[in-house]
Amino acid sequence: MSQTETKQRASWDLMIGLAMGHAVKHFYQQAFLLLIPSFKAAMGLTDVQVGLFGTARTISSSIMNMPAGIIADLWRSKVGLILAASLTSLALGYLIIGLSNVYWIVLLGVAVTGLGTSMWHAPAFGTLGAIYPDRRATAMAVHRTGGSIGDSISPIVMGLLLGGIAFWGLEWSGLNWRVLALILVAPALLSALAVLIFYGKAMGVEGASGTQDIAAYLRSARGLLRNATVVSMVTLTSVRAMAHNGLNIFLIVYMDEDLGFSTFKIGYHIALLTLFGVGSAPILGWLSDKMGRRPIIFVGLSAISLLVASLLLFGEGLPFALVLAFLGVFLYSINPVMLATAIDAVPRGTEASVTALMFTGPAIFGAISPIIAGRLRELYGMDGVFLYSALIVGIVALASLLVPMRRVS
Repeated sequence: MSQTETKQRASWDLMIGLAMGHAVKHFYQQAFLLLIPSFKAAMGLTDVQVGLFGTARTISSSIMNMPAGIIADLWRSKVGLILAASLTSLALGYLIIGLSNVYWIVLLGVAVTGLGTSMWHAPAFGTLGAIYPDRRATAMAVHRTGGSIGDSISPIVMGLLLGGIAFWGLEWSGLNWRVLALILVAPALLSALAVLIFYGKAMGVEGASGTQDIAAYLRSARGLLRNATVVSMVTLTSVRAMAHNGLNIFLIVYMDEDLGFSTFKIGYHIALLTLFGVGSAPILGWLSDKMGRRPIIFVGLSAISLLVASLLLFGEGLPFALVLAFLGVFLYSINPVMLATAIDAVPRGTEASVTALMFTGPAIFGAISPIIAGRLRELYGMDGVFLYSALIVGIVALASLLVPMRRVS
């Protein structure tokens, strides 16, 4: 094998390896959603209290986004440590959740999982943005595909483990939610160890060469908040997150309480929201690399808005499942394209910091949204949540036609 072929092979190994870690991270992120009906029933929670779970997770994630991004930009060879810490935090969060039936302590555990999820994005996406400048959206879309695989598998597995199974005379009632949370601790710790061992090997020379001095970094980073494209993408992503955060949590509650779905049935319906994103994310990323970012972003956001609005008419039965499946084509897949747009506009060496901004903004804006959605559901039912989410994404879609999207040559 030639030196060029070896380098390309190592490059693909890195991209795929990071995507696998992203799948694990998203498995745990999505698993939390399937635990919500159990939380609510066991502790007699209101919809607003359920919304606070989403708020706690997004607020805690905003705390670590920027520090993780800055560290990853300054010492790229240490990114493996940050990613291992991300998975370790998920393990700690589930340990806290599993050891308590007290609302405020469970809320603390959820917040710790938020710290874990935030420590992954900036180092991983930022590193990909730096290593693959000519295939930026494609690389990020492959990484997003890993997340979609974890998102799709998690609700089905969790639905089976929580709801049990009855098949050919074999009946199993499932696991208690606290027991399941404790079981999930060990795989997260083992994954953290695997990332720590193998990530540095995969990075090789690329990681070592990514280190820069603080003065050079500050000179590059100073203009990020004055960069019109970065500010635009952060703003659009943040407002969009308000819709996503509210819808994500209360779809689970809606299927549990209003539609009367079993835990397993909830699981595979939630899996539909990400299953088709496994294939669509790389396609949208590739198209945006070839055709430009703006048309892909506008079409994706418009489709999300229309599909969420259609839930007002098709909120149950087979049409409901089909809408969720079509929504899954765009719901997560458009994020890598928006992130690539922001990274396109900044100088090399600040990719992870831009990624941190792109996740910090949504964490801040999205923190209050689950509480708003919870109150809307209490007042107007699930139609209020659907309308709220659809309108917000529709506004963001129209704004995407007007905002600047410039690329640093």
